[in-house]
Amino acid sequence: MEEKLLRLMRKYELIRPAVRDWQVLIQSFSPESLQKIHHLKPSLPLIQLYFAGSSKTVRTDLGEAKAYAVGIGPDQKDVDARLVSAAHRRCLAVHPYTVNEKPDMKTLISLGVDGMFTNFPNRLDKVLGARAADAMVAAQRSAEAYRTCQAG
Repeated sequence: MEEKLLRLMRKYELIRPAVRDWQVLIQSFSPESLQKIHHLKPSLPLIQLYFAGSSKTVRTDLGEAKAYAVGIGPDQKDVDARLVSAAHRRCLAVHPYTVNEKPDMKTLISLGVDGMFTNFPNRLDKVLGARAADAMVAAQRSAEAYRTCQAG
């Protein structure tokens, strides 16, 4: 499956925008799959997803995830300030899922998450207001922040 994904990404010219500007993030609940993709194409941005209710697992797994991923995707209910801080100390972005309600969006933004998966991006734009960045600009900023963090 991983090789087929990479072939399709090459065919549709998605490798370069993924690597350069994080216009494509590959996410999976399977660490083995992400590790294989990382082995095949280490420059691709990968997000390790975690099932709901696994906040302790997420915290203990951050060091391992850092070896192949640029970020983590916990269930929104598992995100707290300690998790965000611990992930950021390891240069891992935090992208909780699936955040659809404005109060939840506001709470997660106040905790310092780097992005979020939502079915209602228009709601998130309203919550962010003047701080809302165009999707391409936001992705580019995230990629640059990761590179800066990695550089020390």
